[in-house]
Amino acid sequence: MANVVLDTSFILTSVRNKLDFYEELINQGHSVLIPKEVIHEIERIKNSSKSLKVKDEANLALKLILSGNHKEISCPGKYVDKGIKNYLDEHKEFILASLDVLLKKSVRNRKIVIRNKKKLELQ
Repeated sequence: MANVVLDTSFILTSVRNKLDFYEELINQGHSVLIPKEVIHEIERIKNSSKSLKVKDEANLALKLILSGNHKEISCPGKYVDKGIKNYLDEHKEFILASLDVLLKKSVRNRKIVIRNKKKLELQ
């Protein structure tokens, strides 16, 4: 069973595409780790001046996170992505679930991405 660290882009894109990432990851035998900083970032998006659609996606993502089966971790850093990168540098066996191109390039761990808007793929 592998630990999968989710970032903001992965969660919001999953919500946008109506993809139940909890079910997919748990059925594949993974455990879900969500950084507290990612949750705070989604809360900031929900309360921001962005479009109503983006705020609704963030609100739904928060509801999903609060009702989901995951473990919260701490990835401190000035930026969320930098904190996740540092955390994954210390935990080489963990998998990153992200759509952020720069974050994926900076991390050597295995990665999970969304393919064709409906399927999770391990790279």
